[in-house]
Amino acid sequence: MALYSSESSRAWVSFKDGVWEECDVLNSSEQQLSLKINATGETKNVQRNKIGFHYRNPSAVEQADDFLTLPNLDEPNILHSLRVRYWAGEVYSHTGPILIAVNPWKAVTIYEQTVLEQYKAQKNSKPHIFGLAAKAFRDLMSARKNQCILISGESGSGKTESTKFVLQVLTAVDENKTGASASICSQVMLTNPVLEAFGNAKTLRNDNSSRFGKWINVHFDRKGTIAGAEIKTYLLEKARVIHQSAGERNYHIFYQACQSASQHKFLQDLGLEDATTFEYTKVCLHANNTDDVKSFERTKQALHFIKFDQQSQTNIFAAVSAVLHTGNLSIEEDREGNSTMSIDKHLQQVATLTGLTPEGIRTAICCRNITAGTDVMVKPETKEKAMQCKDALSKALYSKLFDYIVKNVNVALRLKGAQVTMQVSVLDIFGFEVFQQNHFEQFCINYANEKLQLHFNHYNFMLERQLYQREGIELVESDFVDNSACVDLIEGKGWGIQACLDDVCIMPKGDDQALLDRLTQNPQMKSHPHFDSAKRRSDTFTVNHYAGSVPYTIKDFCEKNKDLLAADLVSLLQSSKNKFFNGLFENQASEATPSKPGRKGGGGGSVAYKSVSATFKTDLGSLMEAINAADPHFVRCVNPNGNKKANCFEDQKAVEQLRCGGVIEAVRMCRESYPSRYQHSEFVGTFSCICPQAIGAGDPRQQCVAMVNSMKIDPKQYRLGKTMILLKREVVDNMERMRAKLLGGRAVTLQTSVRNFLAKMELRKKRDTRKKYLGCVHLQSSFRRTLTRAKYVRMLQAVRMQEKRKEEEEAKKRADAAAASSAGQAAQKQAESQVAQDSRAAVLQGLGDDDDSE
Repeated sequence: MALYSSESSRAWVSFKDGVWEECDVLNSSEQQLSLKINATGETKNVQRNKIGFHYRNPSAVEQADDFLTLPNLDEPNILHSLRVRYWAGEVYSHTGPILIAVNPWKAVTIYEQTVLEQYKAQKNSKPHIFGLAAKAFRDLMSARKNQCILISGESGSGKTESTKFVLQVLTAVDENKTGASASICSQVMLTNPVLEAFGNAKTLRNDNSSRFGKWINVHFDRKGTIAGAEIKTYLLEKARVIHQSAGERNYHIFYQACQSASQHKFLQDLGLEDATTFEYTKVCLHANNTDDVKSFERTKQALHFIKFDQQSQTNIFAAVSAVLHTGNLSIEEDREGNSTMSIDKHLQQVATLTGLTPEGIRTAICCRNITAGTDVMVKPETKEKAMQCKDALSKALYSKLFDYIVKNVNVALRLKGAQVTMQVSVLDIFGFEVFQQNHFEQFCINYANEKLQLHFNHYNFMLERQLYQREGIELVESDFVDNSACVDLIEGKGWGIQACLDDVCIMPKGDDQALLDRLTQNPQMKSHPHFDSAKRRSDTFTVNHYAGSVPYTIKDFCEKNKDLLAADLVSLLQSSKNKFFNGLFENQASEATPSKPGRKGGGGGSVAYKSVSATFKTDLGSLMEAINAADPHFVRCVNPNGNKKANCFEDQKAVEQLRCGGVIEAVRMCRESYPSRYQHSEFVGTFSCICPQAIGAGDPRQQCVAMVNSMKIDPKQYRLGKTMILLKREVVDNMERMRAKLLGGRAVTLQTSVRNFLAKMELRKKRDTRKKYLGCVHLQSSFRRTLTRAKYVRMLQAVRMQEKRKEEEEAKKRADAAAASSAGQAAQKQAESQVAQDSRAAVLQGLGDDDDSE
């Protein structure tokens, strides 16, 4: 519901792509706008068609958890609502079928077990990754149809963590776990530290960035009990093994093994030392919040639990050591310009680990066998070629090791005897990428995202078609636009970019310039709306993807597509005495034979050639078949800033990711159709004030017909269904402005009256409160006075009692003293009387004696 106050003039304006500013609309017409920019206070008069302009949503709805419910559905309003929710501590939001997850870059309390239980029991309906995963499992059990959860985003956006949370839910929803299925649940979770160790690395954007895509299938039987799991991987970033940018690290496992070598003798026996001694690991040694020694112990424990025995683990770390020592091989140049390699400790270590001879390794790297008829000649390579061969060996070794680990993990996750009937799949794949320089890797990644966006568009179209069928509305397919033309540009048979790339790679003199010439001179390319040739730079071509135009630098396209590994090295590794290394390359022979005639003779021997783009196209096709056969759930992860900081939201970075993640495209598709949807009664109640004369007798549907006819709305701008009316956004915007104009003044008067009434109520409430307070104070005063008086009386009585007792005691003492005095006097008198008597008797006796004597 619109707010008819100062908020009705609030808007967003953009003078630069992706930068939106708050403004107030002072005056407007169809061509002109008078705006006051809030940040600067400046007033600008601008033409509508030269700026980006959208009205702002009311404050009351800006924090809505589903952006499709916003009245104004467009880029700046979605960005603002996402920002508002971020600052309110809300990590998750919805945009229709898409769950948007913003990386908080700090610990939050929304992933506890109690929260998970709430979503399992459907007691919490807020947007959350737990809720999405729990819904996928419920849909699996109710519809008996496979489900898939598609997670994408740029590095640092939280894809890996989101995948962990999904797996946590899927392994917790099983209420009928047996011993075997419980073990599988634990093993599924323990695959995370293993795959992170061997497939994740520190980048400038993320300290634990996943450098490969993965498709995880969690299998269930009919009862909903886990019956196993399977992992498929895509596009491991092999180039990281040999090169890292400043501030970035190689794969975690290299540092874990090197830092733990001093504590494990078997690592020392494998030649592992401190990471500073190896060329492939010395660029950057540390990652924030990462303890490599503790991580190594977790990796070893996980490997053990996933049934890698001690010998298998030793072989794995032997391969890790071999890659590091290969990077330290010293290649020099002699006077004739040929490459030379000294047999040092690193070459000796590589030979010992791989079961080869130092001379064999040196020859395979520094020379090439050239076959001419029945003769075989050895041609020395240049230092540059030898360095490329050495790096190719390192990349191949690590890639084969990674594939070996994934293969054995899948064996461990397979539950024997289980009847698999359904599955929930999780796709954790790199999001759309565009950098200052975009290379072959970005081309493959963006191709994958283009295919996924095509699927998303078709899925949205299917939802729209179901809604139209329910409402009895005729479907106009021209209303829905997809990106199939861009996909055709990339994978078109015979003329697409991939086809041209593969054709150039099998040409004897095919190189990057030949590829660029073929692309720019192709008539279908020249006329294609999604392809642009370079105008300023002669080494780029541009593809107009759904998320924006991306210029690709042609350098190394052919080399990376071939992924060359000399046949001499392949043969050497297949002859290894070490069964482990021999097994890693046992299938390489078939890869050494190209499907089309390859390059032989001349400057080098046959090469182990397999087109990376063709392989990726096949893998992606299989992936899309699996996705199309399941009901999808979408997660788009967003990195709020490039500094890995909490409480920091960068608008420009966020809007780029919303575009690249297909969120803005989904909104565009919604706007291209009929994004504003009202129930008949809701539409009548909201907009009847515009044409009250059209409201008469009849049901709400008939009233809707009368209203749109009265307002003379073009029939192409709306669709009337059985229970709903669907309208174009611009029609609703126009009706909202008319409604605001009609009701604005009355609304202000009403608001004034309401505020006056509320103020009086508040004043009355305060007075009543004051009276109650004064009464309470008076009561308290009276009560305290009564208590004090009673206390005083008690004290007075006590004093008087004490004084009375004191007087009685003193009277008693006086009486006792008087009695004692009287008794003393009587005794004295008696004594005196006795003395007198005795004296008198004595006198009388004396007188008697005198008489006798006479």
